[in-house]
Amino acid sequence: AHPRIEEAYRKVAAACAKHGKVLGMGGVYDDETAPRYMKLGARMVLGGSDQQFMLQAAGARAKALQAMNARG
Repeated sequence: AHPRIEEAYRKVAAACAKHGKVLGMGGVYDDETAPRYMKLGARMVLGGSDQQFMLQAAGARAKALQAMNARG
């Protein structure tokens, strides 16, 4: 959400629009910043990283197993 990064996205978004290209976005995974770039025209959006997805899935599975064990 740094102002210089946002300005860079604005410039790239304008260049993409001018030349009929799709603006892509990666590395911005929070629910507050990503929509700002989407409003600039980002259509190729990376929703997260492989590592992030694997850690979330592993955490969810660990919770499920702990709950099963607690029910016993």
